Amino acid sequence: MDKQIVNMLSDIQRNMKEFDHNMKNFDHKLKEFGNDLKEIKETVNRIETSQTEDVIAMLKVGNQRSETDFHYLNTRITDSDKRMFTLENRGERYSSFLYTTL
Repeated sequence: MDKQIVNMLSDIQRNMKEFDHNMKNFDHKLKEFGNDLKEIKETVNRIETSQTEDVIAMLKVGNQRSETDFHYLNTRITDSDKRMFTLENRGERYSSFLYTTL
């Protein structure tokens, strides 16, 4: 009976060592997983920051183009208004001239 108890205790001790070894492996793998997860999170944050910067840059370029287009069109309209005003004045002067000569 003593020998059976000793064998059982020996088996239990061996199983406990194996269990301890497995737990250490599990703990090591869990730490590696945590490190990988941290790296993934950092990468995602970099991508998000980069995308935000890209969107801001695109909006700035779009804004600059809009301002350029606005200034171009405003100048064209102003020039057209000046020419129309000049033509209207010529027409009025010509009509006045014709009216007074007839």
